Amino acid sequence: MLSGPDPVPMRAAQRAAASLGAMRSMEQPMLGFGPALEAVAANRRFLADGSLPAPGALRYQDVSSRETAAALQSVGNVFFPHEVVVRSQQLDFSHCGTALGDISLNHIAYGADVDVLITELQRTHFVLVISFGGDAIVEFNQKSRAFGRGDCVFLSPDVRYAFQMSADHNHLAIGIPSNRLTGSGRPIEEVHSALESGHNPARGGGAHLLAYIEYLCGELRAGAPAFGLQSVITAHENSFLSLVRATLFDRGPHVQHPTVLPVFVRRADRFIAEHLTDDIQLEDILAAAGVPARTLYHGFERFLGHSPMRWLRLRRLERARADIVASGGDISITALANRYWFGHCGRFASMYCEVHGEVPSATLNRARDSIAVDRSRDGEAGPCRMQ
Repeated sequence: MLSGPDPVPMRAAQRAAASLGAMRSMEQPMLGFGPALEAVAANRRFLADGSLPAPGALRYQDVSSRETAAALQSVGNVFFPHEVVVRSQQLDFSHCGTALGDISLNHIAYGADVDVLITELQRTHFVLVISFGGDAIVEFNQKSRAFGRGDCVFLSPDVRYAFQMSADHNHLAIGIPSNRLTGSGRPIEEVHSALESGHNPARGGGAHLLAYIEYLCGELRAGAPAFGLQSVITAHENSFLSLVRATLFDRGPHVQHPTVLPVFVRRADRFIAEHLTDDIQLEDILAAAGVPARTLYHGFERFLGHSPMRWLRLRRLERARADIVASGGDISITALANRYWFGHCGRFASMYCEVHGEVPSATLNRARDSIAVDRSRDGEAGPCRMQ
């Protein structure tokens, strides 16, 4: 892994963690954040105002608008569809950021009291949201949590979220395509301080992840020429993803996903994705890949971290979880086990628990609860709702 920033910001983050609480005003110093993140919080255009021309491998985003439709389009283009309900005054929206390969770093502020509603399931991205300040509340899984300065929440693609944000709230949103984290385990879904070590996230490594984000923001701002090299982009992506897996997932196999997969691995993975409900065997995957068994095994182990058949089971378990969530809990566990060729419901439940950290019935119950909450909310009127 590439070396990260100097450990001083990390130690500062740890010292400041105890003094950070939710809902503190922006007038207070940004204790616990390093200089780059402080600058991101203070300057909406920090990530878009690099001191050097943007290297070819980077893409910058810089949008300001008072129109709700423009705000929805700007954020939706980077992440996924959502809704914004403006509760007071006109928007003073800004969205500045940059993309590091598949990973995007985005500073977002709405400049008005808004509700941000994320209701679509099976979304394309995980999103790590770190609050820089201003009052906010986040609701999910029938829980409501304060979301103040230094707090973070890891948005899972299969959970619905509702944010209430004050006009002075602003945050950093880091988007990660879901397929880059396949097989990582069950994501931590609680709100917690990004500055704490020894608590969620990370089994003690939250400050390390924050320090690496600090390092990336500083380097991207500087427009370092090395970031024009795809090999450098790939190395930083993989380092960041490794830290995310170590800090934001409860359990599950450790998998690394390089930006560029060999052609035969891509062919095999595409074949698997298209035949998850079919009774395919190793011979079928080999035929689709067009390489000998030894080559296929070596490629899968090196680039995906699993054998081809283990990868097939992981993809099926991922799809089964998505099916449960999408059904709102109205689905049979036995039918799922049969649909994805696990043969025995108990075996399916055991493997599902190994990967997702809970038995299928627990996911089923949460999906039912989520639908019940959504139905109760549907009757509530809201001003200026756009989608």
